[in-house]
Amino acid sequence: MPVPSFHPRENTAHSELFDRILERVHRDVPDALSLAITVHDHRLYEGMTVVAAYGLGREIVEAQLGGLGGPVMDAFTHQVPVLTLDLWSDDRWPELDLAAMQARAPEHDEALHRTHGAVAVPGVWEADGTVVLSATLDRPATAGTVNTLIGYEQLVSAAMITAGTQDGTAVADMMAVLQSRGAIEQAKGAIMGALGCDAETAWATLRRASHESNVKLRVLAVALMEQISGSPAEQPDVGSPIVPDETARRAAQLLWAVLTHAPKPGSTGG
Repeated sequence: MPVPSFHPRENTAHSELFDRILERVHRDVPDALSLAITVHDHRLYEGMTVVAAYGLGREIVEAQLGGLGGPVMDAFTHQVPVLTLDLWSDDRWPELDLAAMQARAPEHDEALHRTHGAVAVPGVWEADGTVVLSATLDRPATAGTVNTLIGYEQLVSAAMITAGTQDGTAVADMMAVLQSRGAIEQAKGAIMGALGCDAETAWATLRRASHESNVKLRVLAVALMEQISGSPAEQPDVGSPIVPDETARRAAQLLWAVLTHAPKPGSTGG
């Protein structure tokens, strides 16, 4: 996935809402030295934007987006949660080390020395919209930290619905994306299993199929899971159900046939 340009935070009417979310996250992760919400959504901002930060969150995320790399960039690129036990010595991001951060933020030397683990959790709006909730800790990050941030990522996603509201149709559309996140993740998992590929390739495959078939990604994901299971996909507890039409079902059938190297629907075979 191409990395969009980074832009400093713009003042928005929703900043207070995001700040309050980070206050709640910090109550559940009290050893977090920094927290940040980073958004890429062309309808609201230009490039990637840090819309809220706690502690050194802004400085650490801006360093990553500014070319040093790091968990926020990887979470955006691969669309999977990213965890590290020690941010400054992780071989995945050799340029993001303590010395580089001290050069960028010398006034925060003490806090930077205390920083160890880090977590970044992505949330997907549509094919071109992503929000990343990230944290750095004074200890190694754990699976428990990831799970906590995943829970709050859904709250951030709900806040993004408010931030993106233009009219009733936009709200309904973005709510549907949020409600169908489970199906999207399941579809990515199915593609990974079928192709033996990583999450980035699975995500690109699903996006490409959505574009080529002119079927919304969330609808295609639901149709694909129904194609694989042979039964209706699980629907969210709230909101309108996502019911694939014949075009979406046909697209899912063709996609699964290609993924599994089965004869395409309608073919006579050999």
